[in-house]
Order: sequence, then structure tokens, then C-alpha cells
Amino acid sequence: MADAARLARARRDALRFARDARRLAARHRRALGDARGAVDAAAAEVTAAARGGEPDALSAALRRLDALWEEHLAARVKPWWREYAESIALAVVLALLVRAFVLDAFRIPSGSMVPTLVVGDYIFVSKVAYAVRLPFTHLRLVETGAPRRGDVIVFENPRDPSSDYVKRVVGVAGDVIEIREQVLYVNGVPQPRAAAGEYAYAERSPSTGEPLAERCRRYREALAKGPILPPRGDLPGDAESSWQAAAADGVASYDVLQCRRARLASREGPFEVVRPGHVFVMGDNRDLSADSRGMGGWQVPVGHIRGRAALVFWSWGDGGLWPRGAGGLRLDRLFKPID
Repeated sequence: MADAARLARARRDALRFARDARRLAARHRRALGDARGAVDAAAAEVTAAARGGEPDALSAALRRLDALWEEHLAARVKPWWREYAESIALAVVLALLVRAFVLDAFRIPSGSMVPTLVVGDYIFVSKVAYAVRLPFTHLRLVETGAPRRGDVIVFENPRDPSSDYVKRVVGVAGDVIEIREQVLYVNGVPQPRAAAGEYAYAERSPSTGEPLAERCRRYREALAKGPILPPRGDLPGDAESSWQAAAADGVASYDVLQCRRARLASREGPFEVVRPGHVFVMGDNRDLSADSRGMGGWQVPVGHIRGRAALVFWSWGDGGLWPRGAGGLRLDRLFKPID
């Protein structure tokens, strides 16, 4: 039994040795020249002897392969530390390339996008959703798409290039945005929304760091993605027809918050028509968001968009699981798609 076990182990080791010899010879085929054929033949002989089960034949074949290994391959074997170093370096380079061209991570620092995104969420941002860009510039090498209403985007604030913001696109080129009694209007067409109860969350004070409780009204908003034409007349059905025609190209449905009481006949805008190559953005936390409505209205150049927010991959903060205190991992938000 012991002899049989030793023979089986020797056969496995021999097969591994032959496989390693073939791989190393293939990797250095140009430098080896004709010697590669000799190595491959000796490796094949070892493989056949190991599978045949004849100890004497296997021993002879191993001696021939070992001699060729020492003569042609031993000096080409990299030390273990070099193998690890090269693997780590390759992984770092690939990660940098992915981050530069394909996918980036972004941490949510404020509550302006609550309830879609909360403070402490870490999100993946698709950098190729709209274009392949030259890293660290606004130069777009290849166009891959255009922002649509309802997209959640990360962008370089045109008024403060050192800051990245995350907001939702509510207006594209040619649109006129307006808020009437807290209802979003696009080109004079109200975007439907339905009450969805209340939403409570804690916004930390910027001065003390203490959580400040907020309780807001929650609405489910339906933003049409297609071209929205102004209503033909003043009848309620005219605006509904315009929305239905635009909704045929898709609808973005998401929750928004209203933390202040609506005032009768209150209005924001209408703002300047969205220029070509620009978008109009708003936060889902409508009363606590610094967005395109501020300072008389501003727009985001498409070249400033870093990408489209795709997924919450990590979330840590108030309300999470932790043995002590309120902060910790929010399991319910892990790998959550961003609507």
C-alpha cells in the first residue's frame, strides 16, 4: 500500500513537472530555438511514462527532462518574489486603467440625493456611459451615448472645478425647467408624482457633527425621457397628452423628498432654456440640494460629466449594523442599483 501511494504521488509530480516544462518552453520559444522541440519531446515522454505506470521508464524519462531543464530552462525560472511583484504590478496597472477609462468609485458626502443616495454610500460610476474620455481632461475620444432625463450623474461642478457633484438630470438641450408648488415642469408639462408617505433620516450638522432629524414628505416622480412638447392648449388633457407622447420613449421613476411646506402659487423659474451640449440637474432631496436652480440657474456642460452612477457597492453610516453605536454597515444598500 505504501509503495503504491509513493508511486501515485511520483506520477502526479512527474505530470506537473512535464506541464511546467512545456509552459516555460512555450513562454521562451524564441530564445530556446530548436531546444524547445527537445524539451517538448522529453515532456511528452515523461507524460506517457507517468500514465503507463512503469517506474523504470518514468525514472529514465525524468532524468532526460531534468537534464534539459537544467541546461535550457532553470536560469529562466523567476524567483517567487519576482512572480508576486509582477502580479501585483500588473493588477495595479489594470486597476488604474479601469479607473481611468471604465469605472470609478465615488463617496456620497451629503444628503442632497436622499432617498436615492444617502451619506456614506459608495457608488460605482460608469465612465463609458456617455463617452470614452482622455483621463484628467474634458476631451471626449469616442461618443457612446447622451445623458437622458432621469440619469443620475457625477460631474465636475462648472462653478467650482475642484468639486464633484452627484445629481439627477431633469432637463436636456432645448428644455425649459420650472418648479410650480413643488411640482417639476418640463416645457410647461408637469411630471406626475404620487404621495408615498413620509421619510425620516438624520442629516449631520456641519458645525457640530451631531445628527439632525429630518422628516419629509416622500413622492414617487415619473419623468418622461422622450422629447416633451409644450401643451397645445390650456386644457388639463393637453399637458397629459404631451407627457404620454414623451413617456413612450421611457419613464424614469424615482423617489423625491419635500421637507418644506408648499406655498400657494410658489414658483422657481422658468429657468433659461437648456443650451446644446448641456444638462439641467437637480437633487432628489429637493429642498436641501445645491443644484442648477441656484444663483439664477446654471447648467452642466456635457464635457464635465464624469459618468453615470450605476450601483451602490458599499454603505457605512448611521443606521448600520455594529455592536456599539448607530454607525455601521448598511446591508440593505449593498449592491443596490441606482434608479
